[in-house]
Amino acid sequence: MNGAALYLHLRALGLELAEVERPEHPDGRVVRVWGLARLEPGERERISRLMRANKAALMAVLSSGAPGALAVRQEASYGSSRRSREQAA
Repeated sequence: MNGAALYLHLRALGLELAEVERPEHPDGRVVRVWGLARLEPGERERISRLMRANKAALMAVLSSGAPGALAVRQEASYGSSRRSREQAA
C-alpha cells in the first residue's frame, strides 16, 4: 500500500496522525496516532500492522512539502471536515 492511500484510509477511519521526533527511537521519528482506542481490538491490530509495514511511506506523506503530499493531507482534512458537518446536520 502506498503512503497516500494509507494516510487517506486512516483519516477516513477518523484517526489523526502526526510525525513526532523521538531521539530514543532508532530512526528518530515516529507516527503519533490519535483515535486508535475507539476502534475494535481486531481493527486496531490490523491498522498497527499496516502502519508498521508502511512506516516509511506514511512518514513521507506526513513530512513532505511536495505538492502531491500537501494535496493528500488537504484532501483528508476536507473529507473529515465534511463528514463532521454532515454528522452534525
